[in-house]
Amino acid sequence: MTGSPDDRADGDLTGRLDADRPDPLEPLLRPPATYLVTPPGAFHRIRRRAVRRRRARAVMVAAAAAAVFGGAPYLVGAISTNGGDELAVPTATGTRTGPDPHSHSPRPATPPSRTSPPTVPTPTHRPPGDPSAGTTGPSGRTVGPSGRTPGTSPMCTASQLTVSLGGGDAGAGNLYRYLVLTNRTSGACQVSGYPGLSLLDAGGEQIGAPATRDRRTYAPVVLEPGGSASVTIHTINRQGECLPTSAQLRIYPPGDTASLVIPGEITNCDDRFSVTPFAAGTSGNPSA
Repeated sequence: MTGSPDDRADGDLTGRLDADRPDPLEPLLRPPATYLVTPPGAFHRIRRRAVRRRRARAVMVAAAAAAVFGGAPYLVGAISTNGGDELAVPTATGTRTGPDPHSHSPRPATPPSRTSPPTVPTPTHRPPGDPSAGTTGPSGRTVGPSGRTPGTSPMCTASQLTVSLGGGDAGAGNLYRYLVLTNRTSGACQVSGYPGLSLLDAGGEQIGAPATRDRRTYAPVVLEPGGSASVTIHTINRQGECLPTSAQLRIYPPGDTASLVIPGEITNCDDRFSVTPFAAGTSGNPSA
């Protein structure tokens, strides 16, 4: 089989293309490039705008620096004063310090008053006819028969007192006993607030936790010689879980670390064991 003389064994047909004839696809694949012509004077305008911006920034920086350095003497003069009635005036050569014409002459400082406002305790209930109850003074405080107020009497200590477990009351499953403190000395003293109270067994070991406080208002009570004040012990009558019944009671007078121990049988049931603050007399608080 014979072939064309232009055929090549490797299949290259490049030689068959006419090099002198233009490619009809070239105008579509390679369109002629067109370039925008720079408007006349464009570069000069851009340069002038850049120069104006630089000048504006320089002016603003100079104005800010002038404002800062111009106000510095006033600031330094104000800081350099010693806190008195002197006025610092900036001048061309520095800061001049002199007396302020609008200020008054310095006066010595007056120390603050340390007097605390008086406290007026709320009066408590007192049984009528009780000689140790005393009367209520003009300020609402409890005073003794001699007219002595709580502010003039020292706090009673354990060594000045005797303690007894008085009568009581019951109702709706609640039990109330009166704990009475009596001044056994020849001088007056006062009790104020709550005693510390714990239950002890026969060997002196504490039973359960100490009595909690029955929150209520109270006032100091002045105990003249032989005078008494009392609190009310509140427990539950055999309800819920009960601790062993006490054989003794340990009492701490208010503000004293020494205690008094007396015989007494009280049972803490259902974790109800509280005590009121002191009131004048022997019938608890509130008085029976």
